[in-house]
Amino acid sequence: MILLLIPVTYYYLIHTTEGIKKFTIEIDFLQTSIEDFKDSLNALVHQSQHLTKSYHDEIGKLRMHQYDNYTLAHITDTFIPKFENLTNSARIMTYPEDYKYVHEALVNSLSFETDSYKHFREYLLSGNITEDEISNKLFSRAFEYEQIYSEFLSTTPPTPMKNITKFISMY
Repeated sequence: MILLLIPVTYYYLIHTTEGIKKFTIEIDFLQTSIEDFKDSLNALVHQSQHLTKSYHDEIGKLRMHQYDNYTLAHITDTFIPKFENLTNSARIMTYPEDYKYVHEALVNSLSFETDSYKHFREYLLSGNITEDEISNKLFSRAFEYEQIYSEFLSTTPPTPMKNITKFISMY
């Protein structure tokens, strides 16, 4: 009877250990994927913050009467493609499926900010106050989306529950 028990025990130990190894590798991959996403997101956010600050420094020169509206409109023309490139980089960024909402928040924030500057440019050239109001509303929307990805960047994301369920269902 003891001889029959040894192969069963051996089989149980081998397969249990393999299951644990698979789970550990899956969690490590998941963590790496989340960390990679967080690092990529952080890099894009820093680029965006730098670009936004640079543009707002230019707006400050208009307010200090160092620029006229046409000069700032021309400067805006040089910044818009930079914001569009940043938005496109965000669009093609890979992300864990569970964090799609964070990715979409980044893309939406950058898109709204870019559109805001397009309307601001029109305001500068036309003096149409409606364009300025639209610009301000779009910029506010960009900020709302920014809060979503900023919260993600400021916290350690939990392991999504569906991966724990995968582990449980393996047995």
